Amino acid sequence: MPVVQAGSALPFAALADNTFIRISQAFGGLLALLLLAAASPAKADEVTAESMIDQASALRDASSRVPKGAHIQGSDCTEIALPGLSFRYRCSVRFTPASPVDPKAPGGGTAKP
Repeated sequence: MPVVQAGSALPFAALADNTFIRISQAFGGLLALLLLAAASPAKADEVTAESMIDQASALRDASSRVPKGAHIQGSDCTEIALPGLSFRYRCSVRFTPASPVDPKAPGGGTAKP
């Protein structure tokens, strides 16, 4: 930083320039993040179910709610503690929707290439 004599307005100008540079760097980073988010693949859909019986029941219920033809990508289950030493189980199943079908395609409605 340059040496400045007392009473000079230069430190305020240098501070303003430094602030402008920081703001433009932050804006540039934000813009880059927005562009990356727009270019990322679509997120899978998700269904969630809960059960007070057991984790398998919650997972089975969530899996049964996945639309026909969808591809299951994965699942997550959590155990939720309730008062009185009881638990609730919450399971989510991630899936990608089925491909659109073409009813006029040979083979009676196979997916479009």
